[in-house]
Amino acid sequence: MLSPSQPEGGTTMRPCILALSLLALIGAPRAEAANNAVAIIWKGAKTQAEAEAQKPAWSDLNTALGKAGLTFRDGYPKLVESKTLPGLKPGFWVWLLGVCAPDDAPPIVDQIKLLSPETYSREVKVSPKQRSCPRQEDEALGSRDETLALRSGATLRVFTHAESENVAEHEERWDYSTRTRYLFVLFGKSGEVLGSADAVGDEVVNKSGGGGATYYRCDGTQLEKSAADTFVLTRHCDAGGAAECGSVASADEFVTVKVNSSAVFASAPQRIHIQRAECD
Repeated sequence: MLSPSQPEGGTTMRPCILALSLLALIGAPRAEAANNAVAIIWKGAKTQAEAEAQKPAWSDLNTALGKAGLTFRDGYPKLVESKTLPGLKPGFWVWLLGVCAPDDAPPIVDQIKLLSPETYSREVKVSPKQRSCPRQEDEALGSRDETLALRSGATLRVFTHAESENVAEHEERWDYSTRTRYLFVLFGKSGEVLGSADAVGDEVVNKSGGGGATYYRCDGTQLEKSAADTFVLTRHCDAGGAAECGSVASADEFVTVKVNSSAVFASAPQRIHIQRAECD
C-alpha cells in the first residue's frame, strides 16, 4: 500500500528520469564531437578587398597541386568572413580550401604546405554534411634535393608523385599502368608559385583500349643539371617481347626542363638510341 507522501508510480518514474538525464549528458558530447572538423585556410586578410587581391596567386598554385593529384570541391577556394565559422577568430576574411574530418585533414594540409607554406588549419564546429575536404589521388607529393636558384631570387624545386591506374579488364579493355611523375615548381622570391611543369620518369604501361594491348617499361630515370637554368631528365624504355614488327623495341628518352625568372617549361620527350623490333 502506498504511503500518503508517495504518489502512484513514483518508484518507477525516478529511474526513468535518471536514465533520460544520463542519456542527455552522454549524447551532448557525442553530438559535439560529431561536429568537430578542421578548416584548411590558404590565406587571409583584415578586409575583404585585401583578401580578394590575393586570389590571382591561386591559379598557378592550383595547377601545380592538380599535377600532384590534389583536387578541391566545386566553389573552392571560398572567401569567407571568419566569424561565420565557429572556432575561427572573428575580424578576418580568409580563403577556405575545405573543411575536413579531424583525421583526414593533416595529410592534406602537409601536401598543400609543400607548395604553399603559409597554408594553415584551425579546428571548427561544422556538421558532417557541411564538410568539403579536398581529395588526394594516389600517393602524396615527395620533395627531392635538386634545385635551381636564379639571380632574380626565384627557385626551381623538384617533387615526385607516384600514380597508378586500376581499371579491371572488361570487354578487352584494362589499365594497370604505374608511373612516377616529376613536378618542377618555380617559386618566387616571396615563396609564391610562379609556374610548374612536369615529366614522367619510371613507368610501366600495361593497358588495352580494345584494339590491342600496349606494354612497355621505362626505368633508370636520372635528373641532371646541364646549365644554370636547365635540368635534363633521362630514362630508358623497353617494350620487351611485346614490340611488333618494325615498331620501337627500345630507346632512351630525355626531357629538357628550362626555367627563367617567371616561368618553367618542359619539352616533349625526345628519343635517341632507337632500336626496332625485327621482322621474321
